[in-house]
Amino acid sequence: MAGWAALAGLMVLIGVIASAPGLLLVAALTVGYAALTEVWTRFGTDRLEYERRLGTDRAVAGDSIPLDITVWNRKSLPLPWVSGEDRVAEGLGIRERPDMPRDDQRQGTLLLRNEWALGWYERVVRHFHVDNVRRGSYRFGPAGLGVRDMVGRMAVEEQRAEEESLLVAPAMVGLRQAELASSPLGERRARHSLTVDPALFAGVRPFQPGDSLRQVHWRATARLGSTVSRRFEPARGRDVVLVLDVQTIDGPSWLTWDEAAFEGICIIAASLARQLLADGASVGVAAASFSGSSQKFAWLAPRASLAQLPRIGELLARVRPVASAPLGGLLGWLTTRAPSGSRLMLLSARDPEPLLATLRRLRRGGFEVQLVACGEEPDDAARSARMARVPAMTARVDPGWELPRAVVLAG
Repeated sequence: MAGWAALAGLMVLIGVIASAPGLLLVAALTVGYAALTEVWTRFGTDRLEYERRLGTDRAVAGDSIPLDITVWNRKSLPLPWVSGEDRVAEGLGIRERPDMPRDDQRQGTLLLRNEWALGWYERVVRHFHVDNVRRGSYRFGPAGLGVRDMVGRMAVEEQRAEEESLLVAPAMVGLRQAELASSPLGERRARHSLTVDPALFAGVRPFQPGDSLRQVHWRATARLGSTVSRRFEPARGRDVVLVLDVQTIDGPSWLTWDEAAFEGICIIAASLARQLLADGASVGVAAASFSGSSQKFAWLAPRASLAQLPRIGELLARVRPVASAPLGGLLGWLTTRAPSGSRLMLLSARDPEPLLATLRRLRRGGFEVQLVACGEEPDDAARSARMARVPAMTARVDPGWELPRAVVLAG
């Protein structure tokens, strides 16, 4: 302010000596501009409220979420130029701002920019939409708020530390047996169920590679002339742990992954969990991945309540395709955490050969183990597991993970 006053005084002196009234007017305007800039600098952000409001902090992949940005000038001083920069996690698309710039100071962050001209006690709300959100955990904020003078020069700015989070669970779709593709109304019964109860005998079916000899129905085999196995009704009240193999590419590097395979595993896990809970099973999830906490493994103990489904969705939203430890270490750790006799369903997109010995030890230790082969070539992985006497099935997302309609299971 002192510099502007000195400049204005010099112009007044020159205007009086040179008898130049125009210069006196310029001096007056300079003093007025300097005074207003000083007022905006001192009081511009006082009682200036900024609010970011998400329609929800929990969503499912593919949802569209409303986002409201509110700015409120709660004082009698008008603000001709208010600018705001809100940080938005990369990967989220704002319908009304298709080309948001990147934040040079924070990697993986975009800037949602807005500008307003606010009168005294004026409140403005702008409505945005976050479209087609993808599975993951996202953060909004902090926001930078600034007040500019009439020529666009920044008078004062400050950071608003308010942050919000958004958890996006993977999509949950229906399960479909591969042989039902020609019978959409379900005239045929499924040859396999996710979990079975040995006490609920439901008939026989043709013997398949991987079936235990104890499961063979010898009397029916002798009567029919071909080997058949016992078939049981779906289990009620069984403990099932969905074990996610977050490493989707074989090799020593854990910093590369197959995005389609990993997202497919998350969708398959969420869909299986919903069906198992609906069947009355107790379901938990485990993964060798950091999930927003200091724990080495992501772990959710099995529960039978339908309230478990949102918890499973939140955990699947947080897991990343970067392993925190080898999968074998997770399987060994589960022997001390999972209830005795639990069924461990391993969802993997890799060749199971290195883990077959571990899976067989788990079976000998009293756990029921089943491989759910995902990825591009699940049939080969399932066949390899069955040859090692590890029950296996294949699962794929139809038609793809970006727009899933169903999870197709095959024995």
